[in-house]
Amino acid sequence: MSVAAASVEALFAPEPPVAEHPAVRAAGRIAATVLAPHAEAADDPARGVDPAHLRLLAEHRLLSVKIPAAEGGHGADERVDAETVELVSGACGATWFLTTQHRFPQGLSRGPLPGLDAGAVELGPAAARHRAGLAAATTSAGIAIAHIRRPGRPAVRAEARPGGWTFSGTADWCTGWGLIEVVMIAASTIDGRLVLALLPATKRPGLRAGPRLPLAVMGGTRTVALEMDGLQIDAEDVLATVDVRAWRAHDAARTANTTPASLGLLRRMLVALAELGTAKARPEAVDLAMTLAERAAARRTEAYALLTTVPLVERVPERTALRAEVTELAVRTANALIAARSGSALLLASPEQRWAREAAFHLIQAQTTGVRQAQLAAFAHPR
Repeated sequence: MSVAAASVEALFAPEPPVAEHPAVRAAGRIAATVLAPHAEAADDPARGVDPAHLRLLAEHRLLSVKIPAAEGGHGADERVDAETVELVSGACGATWFLTTQHRFPQGLSRGPLPGLDAGAVELGPAAARHRAGLAAATTSAGIAIAHIRRPGRPAVRAEARPGGWTFSGTADWCTGWGLIEVVMIAASTIDGRLVLALLPATKRPGLRAGPRLPLAVMGGTRTVALEMDGLQIDAEDVLATVDVRAWRAHDAARTANTTPASLGLLRRMLVALAELGTAKARPEAVDLAMTLAERAAARRTEAYALLTTVPLVERVPERTALRAEVTELAVRTANALIAARSGSALLLASPEQRWAREAAFHLIQAQTTGVRQAQLAAFAHPR
């Protein structure tokens, strides 16, 4: 690594207790030696994310960083967890995106999520049945819930029946089909609740997966739409029922946060920009890398202070503005890398074009109306 690249990386270096944590050390080693060399293939629909890499992350408890050690995790805090996410995302966006699907059912199986009104949630039998496997990531999970953010008529409807529910409709996004073992599907009831079912991620009567979506980025994540036509959900397969208004309020607050994954990509690109500027004798690229890195590191400190010390529902406008600024900065850095590399940046074998597409992905991942408005404002008035 060049002196300039090392200087950029030093701006993002965590405090020693974080850097020396076993989870962070394992994440750094796997990211550098396993995930990064395979990132091009993981992005390719014809090859895709290697299932062995997912198992490796699970074996090193990197899908369970905050889970107590007695239940198969590391028992670490939010900051350690964020550092592991940064390292994985910076190495391979597709692998990170697959593993992040596991977090929602894992967390919900343990009780109401932080910041979600406990009175608005009723855990179902599937929570206790799957809690241990989800906690230790010996059972891998995905989600099909993005549709519940959309206004208007529910995309997936739940109708009560004796002994359970019937789901009908289409969940447009389910990542990891064929790689995950169980999937959490959300459906809306007529009386303003969400039913979250946890089912085996396989075809069954009333449930069919469509063809893999032709994504411009992370094409190797096996993302599909799930079509439901009279899908019978037994009561024992219900993970939770949640008041929809409480869920949406929680979702708006949660998604306002800057994600460690977007910071991980930004960090990786800034190091690459400094390295490229040094290798190509382009001092303007090195200077830009340092300027952007100083700003990015400052915003990262602010974002993590909010994430780790401030209750989720507080200072939401500040969180949203920070997320928007970071994602705008990621897009700008990706474009700067392309300019610095020149024409070869558009070759499929070059990471610059993939990083640019990943930066675009972080604009729309878990995007709400408030986040979108803040992002557009950040593009209109970049700092």
